[in-house]
Order: sequence, then C-alpha cells, then structure tokens
Amino acid sequence: MKEDIETLKKKLAQKEKELEIILAIDRIRDGTTDMQELLSSIVRVVTGYLDADLCLMSLVGEESRELELKMVDDRQGIFGQLSRDALRKAAEQSTAIDHVSILDDTFGLHQQGVNHLLAAPLVIGGERLGSLLLLNRERGFDQDDIDLLEAVVSQTDSAVVHARTYRRLQQRNKELETIYRIDHIRDSGLEFQLMLNAVLNELCQAITAEVGFIMLFDEAGQQLELKASTENDIFAIADHYRLVQETANEALWKASLINRRDLDPRIRSIICIPLILRETIIGIFGAINGPKLRAFDNEDELLLTAIASQMDTAIFESLEKRKLRSAFGRSVGPKVMEAILASGRDFLKGERSKVTVLFSDMRSFTSVAERTEAESLVTVLNEHLEAMTAIIMKHEGTLDKFVGDEVMALFGAPLPLEDHALRAVRTALEMQRAHKALMARWEAAGREAVPIGIGINSGDMIVGQIGSSKFTDYTVIGDNVNLGSRLCGVAKGHQILISEATYQLVRHAVKVNKPAPIQVKGRVQPVQTYEVIGLK
Repeated sequence: MKEDIETLKKKLAQKEKELEIILAIDRIRDGTTDMQELLSSIVRVVTGYLDADLCLMSLVGEESRELELKMVDDRQGIFGQLSRDALRKAAEQSTAIDHVSILDDTFGLHQQGVNHLLAAPLVIGGERLGSLLLLNRERGFDQDDIDLLEAVVSQTDSAVVHARTYRRLQQRNKELETIYRIDHIRDSGLEFQLMLNAVLNELCQAITAEVGFIMLFDEAGQQLELKASTENDIFAIADHYRLVQETANEALWKASLINRRDLDPRIRSIICIPLILRETIIGIFGAINGPKLRAFDNEDELLLTAIASQMDTAIFESLEKRKLRSAFGRSVGPKVMEAILASGRDFLKGERSKVTVLFSDMRSFTSVAERTEAESLVTVLNEHLEAMTAIIMKHEGTLDKFVGDEVMALFGAPLPLEDHALRAVRTALEMQRAHKALMARWEAAGREAVPIGIGINSGDMIVGQIGSSKFTDYTVIGDNVNLGSRLCGVAKGHQILISEATYQLVRHAVKVNKPAPIQVKGRVQPVQTYEVIGLK
C-alpha cells in the first residue's frame, strides 16, 4: 500500500512538472513574437526542466530547406569540444525520427565524453520543422524525461509556426509600406536625380543599410555609372569601390541578388540586386554595412527582392519619358506606347503633320438622354466608349478625347503612319459593327439604342501638347480637323462619310457611294464626300 502511494506521488509530481513546462512555454509564446527570443527562451526552459548539459534546437530553413542550428544552451561548456559533423548528424537523425526517443550513439559522441542523447522531432501538419536534441555526459535519460519532452514538443512546434507566420506578416507589411512610400516619391514630381536619391534612402531604411548606391548603364548600355548614393565619401576609398564593382558585376552576370560578407575589415556586408526595366537589366541597386552594423541576412534579401521586383519602372525612366507616359498612357495601346518611348523624339512640341482625324457620335443621343435614367444612361455610354476605344487602339490610332458621346481619334500622330487614312477607315467599319452588336444587346435589355455616324478627313494639321499651365492635352488643330467634325455632324446613323482628301488615299482599297456635294459650315464651296460601303 505504501509503495502504491509513493508511486502515485511520483506520477503526480511528473504530471505537475509536465503542466509546469507546458505553462512555461505557453507564457513564452504569449509574451513574444520575436523568433530568436522565442527559441532562446524555450531552449532554456527545456534544458532546466530536463537537467540537460546541452540542448540544441535545429530548424529547417524556410528558404534553404536545409537543417540549420538555431539555438544552443550549453550549461557545462561542452559545445565547443564536440565535433560539428557529429552534432549535425545527430540533429538530422533527431529530425527524421517519428517520436521522442533516446538515440543510440552512431555519431562518435561517446568518444567525446557525451554518453546520453534524447531527441524530439518537431512536426506539424506532416511538415518536419526541425528537432530538439538533449545531451548529457553522465546522467542517463529515462521514461519521465521522454514524457516531459513530449509535453514540450506539443507546445513548441505550434509556437514556432506561430512565430514564423507573424514574422512573414511583419515582413509583408514592411514591403507594402516601403512600396507605398516609393510610389509617393515617384508621384511627387521630383527631378530625376533627386527622385533616385529619395528612393535610395527609403530602401536603405527598409533593410537598415549604412550606405546605399544605384548604378545605371550609360546611354551606350556598356558601362555602369554611379547615379546616386546616400554617402558618396565611401567611394573615395579605392578598395571599397573595387569591391562594389566586383559585387555589382557578379549580380549582373548571375542576374540575381548577391550578398557578400566579411570582404574587408571595414566592410561587413555588400548586397546587390539587378534593376530591371521592361525585361532588360538597366543597372544595380546596392547597399553596404560596415563593422558597426550587422551583415545583411536572409530577411533583408527577401525584403529587397520583393521591393525591387515591384518598383515602378517609371522611377528609372528619364523625365522626358515620364512626360510621354503621362501624355499618352491612356490614349494609345501598349505597342504604340513602347514605340513612342523608344523613338527618342519629343512628341509634345507643336509640329505640322499629315494626319487623319476620325469623329464619331450617336445620333439624337441628347434627346435619348433626356428620357433615360441616369444610371442606365451611364452604363450605355461607358459600354460604347469602352468598345470604341479598344478598336481605335487595336488599329494603332490615338484616342484624342471624349466629348459626351462623341469620340475623336487620330491616325498618324504622334507616330507617323504611311497608311493613316486606310487605318481610320478600317477602324470606322469595325466601330460600326461593334456598335450594332451593342445596340442589339441594349434593345434586348429594354434600353433605347441609337446608331452612330462617323466622319473622317485627312490632311495637314498642327499636332502637339496644347493647353494652359494648369491643364494640357495632346491634340490636333486646324481647318482639316474642323472638316472631319463637320462630316461627322452630317453623317446619318450607320453611315461613314470621308472627305475627298481621304478618298484619294484609300480609293484603291475601299468601296464607296458618291453622293452629291454638300454645304458645310466654314466652307464657301460645297464639299464632295464619299460614303464608305466596305473594303475591296
């Protein structure tokens, strides 16, 4: 009976110890989200409660997927005396086993004075996170130790996952905040060099860098040139600049991030990542930390990669290209936009060009608007304008403007087009087909639908950025523009009217009817028009 009571007391004491260690780890988990602090505290608790000489915690790296030793608690000063290879093999076996176990020494640790090993794998949801490994020189481990370590594992694996998840969220928030601030700099209208410096400062703050630099290729695309730096004085030291160039060239050659450590007594770490504009490497962003600061780590690499991959390419364009994107970004398709940027021309200054202008609007739309609910009217108008815009850009035209239901488009400006007149006619025919399909859909939905009329004219026009200091617009002006508008005004529903000048440019390719000349506002003599029937 007395033996039964003693046995029961021991079991209760063991359960109390298990509860204590579980509560201790719960308090650690609830008290910190810092991964290093969490691991350090857990290892200290495990070593103390299990009276171990040495405790190692190893985790599988999130990026490397290799087992990495993360924390050591060495109460007897034996860690430095043991073979690193033997400890690594023991940690790997500890991670591979299925449950808490006493390990047989197949690693040669007995010969180094360690006679007892107790291992616990950290596994959650089928994923092996790592392991805990306890080592003793004299005291052996028993079933009570196994039970106690099992209680530890039940709390530790979830604590590690929780801390990793929290760290990922923090990292993502930091990325988004930095990208937001960079976007704000981009939109602030700073001169190009000042903008680069401001962006560089933001990136250096994000990864806690002592010195940062941006190097861009010269106009010939051959030589890297320093364009910005947060501390130019560091490059006065030839050795530093040589190391910077070597690391930058390695990043270019490998087309990936490079992080080099302990290159020089005065340089703890250099990190470089290629800058990419429209799938072409245009330069390097880099940062340096001296001996006063830590080396750049895996988190810095992840943060810098995420930010660099999402940095708006406009940051690395010249001011002129930024102006062109602003002027034409919503007026032309991507193909035309790239051709504009690649040309090197200043399309915003005024010049006289041979252009074809197209006007389109819905017949009697004003009267329809008066008897249609606002919400329905806006839906109809938006669907129409969306479809017309897509067709204009498909044929490499330039959307000039919307005026209510009227659409104005240019062909041959800003980029010259030899077949500008024929493109305009083809666009008009497709616009009519698309609008008829929209009309059928609107009528099926019980909405009132009206046809469009289109007028086209070709000739010399003044093109450029026109407006006030507050608002400018890329457009065309001149008598030939006015004639195109007048032809649109007299065109009937479903009709395309072109001028004599346009007809002479497309007569080889289109079928037309030739109505009697008409009188239009602004012209003394009647104007000959042609109604486009189709293509030959």
